[in-house]
Amino acid sequence: PEAPVIRISDPAKLGQLLGTLRLADGWSRRGMAREIAALSDRSENTVNAQLWEWGNGHTRPDPSSLGLYLAALGYDLALVPRTDPAPDRRTA
Repeated sequence: PEAPVIRISDPAKLGQLLGTLRLADGWSRRGMAREIAALSDRSENTVNAQLWEWGNGHTRPDPSSLGLYLAALGYDLALVPRTDPAPDRRTA
């Protein structure tokens, strides 16, 4: 089955949303950090600290750091057209 699309209307809350998805999928922050560390060259403690920063809104995830996290959760990073597109700036 295809994974559901999750729309993010406030990029400042992306880290908190990822934490919510992680918990809904049954992952602890430490478990997710362990998984990401095993797949990368980063330490578990470093990844855990980054996830804590994201979840508390202290820092925002950037696309380059999302790949392993989203893969562990079963999501892809995708651009999905909105149903209420912004005005076309090319013709404005």
